[in-house]
Order: sequence, then structure tokens, then C-alpha cells
Amino acid sequence: MPASESQRQQLKGIIEQLSISIEASQTLGGTSSELAEIESTLQQLNQKMMKLSNRKILEFYDPDYGNDLRKILPCSPFSGYFNPIAAKLNIYRVDDTVVAEGEFGLIHQGPPNCVHGGIISGVYDQVLAYCGIANGTPGFTASLRVNYLKPTPLFKPLRFSCQISKIDERQIHIEGKCYCVEELLSTAEGLFIHYEKRDNH
Repeated sequence: MPASESQRQQLKGIIEQLSISIEASQTLGGTSSELAEIESTLQQLNQKMMKLSNRKILEFYDPDYGNDLRKILPCSPFSGYFNPIAAKLNIYRVDDTVVAEGEFGLIHQGPPNCVHGGIISGVYDQVLAYCGIANGTPGFTASLRVNYLKPTPLFKPLRFSCQISKIDERQIHIEGKCYCVEELLSTAEGLFIHYEKRDNH
């Protein structure tokens, strides 16, 4: 049975609290007794959560995303509302362009004070794919190339902008750029293979 609106809000609240905990864990310190208390509390919480696991009530894919493209994959590790490690990105469409805006925290850190390159690559993969979906040409990733021009800072407002550059039969070419204010930090080129739903009859 699909999640009710009340359940969705409760799950969002749980994910938010988990996200805060994971972020705090990156700079956690304390006495041995203080850390032991936190560990014990988390063990008790996990025992409660495990009793309710394997009862998934969220859909894998939400076709009713409107102009909030973050809803498309609710549990995506790069953009999902219901994944505690996902960056809190605002993803929407403007004409034929898909834009993702937000910041990254310590759980996304690679070099000191910078976002891990693998996180940036994953976000590009996700947002480029959303660009294809939003423009009526959904597809699976065939290849992805990211050019890192400058380090991507933590805790700074970033903007990803993606557009389809060419469609060649089932091959969809999509390009993206990432900015911090007006400074270009990276670019990406993705090749996607258009998904065609097959009739089994």
C-alpha cells in the first residue's frame, strides 16, 4: 500500500534527523563515556528501525513530479527527499533547461572544504538524466564525462544547469555546467540511451 501523506511527512522527518546525525558524525568528539552513550542510543534506535524494515511504502519512481524534479526518484542517494545522504537540492525546469540549486555539507567532503569529485559526478548523472525525463526523452546512462575546472566548495550556493545538445535516434546527448555564483567550476557531457517501453503482448 502506498504511503499516506502523513506517513510521507513522518518519513521526511526521520530522514532529516538521520541527515543531521550523519553530518554531525563528521566532526564528532567527546569522552569515551559520552561516545559510548551515543553508540548505545543509536543501537537501540537501529533495533527499532530494523523491526520496521523491509516494509517499504515509498514508490521507486514518482511520475507525478510536476516541476519538482527531486520527486522523480524519492530515494536517490544524490537527490532523493528520502535519502539522508542526498544533498538538499532544489531541482526544477525552466523551458528546456533543468536547474539544480543547493549546497553540500561535510558528508559530501573530499579534499578539505571541498565536495568530493565522485559526488559531483553522481549529481551530474542524476540531473542530466532528469533533463532527459523532463524533456520527454528518458534514458539510461551510457557514458558520462566530467571536466573539473576548479574545486567545488562546501557550504556555498551552487547551480547546475543542464540542456539536451543533440538527439540522434535513441542516443540523447546532454550537457551540464556547475557554477558557484558566476564562477564556472565544472562541465559534464552525458550520453543516454532512450528508454522505450516494450509491449509484452
